[in-house]
Amino acid sequence: SRYSQPKLELYGLFRALRDTRVFIIGLLKLTVEVDAKFIKGMLNNLDIQPNAAINRWIAGILLFDFTLVHVPAERHTGADGLSRRPRAPEDPEEQGDVEEWIDE
Repeated sequence: SRYSQPKLELYGLFRALRDTRVFIIGLLKLTVEVDAKFIKGMLNNLDIQPNAAINRWIAGILLFDFTLVHVPAERHTGADGLSRRPRAPEDPEEQGDVEEWIDE
């Protein structure tokens, strides 16, 4: 609730890639479908983002080789599932720095 919609969408993509990195590293044809058209612009303009956290998320996202495809919201069946999902009791606790894996 503290983040704007663009930040939520970007953080949702960051979390999805981070949490599935063991399964997707090395994939030759990974396609990520998003309903937020502005994410592509945010990923292409790393140095003009407003704060360091967003730049770290983008750096983590860019570690993966994927094609970003915009799917309009009316055709996107899983829209906002990653950025709007609240934390569930069965979700594992995030230990330490959630961005530490980027440096590793």
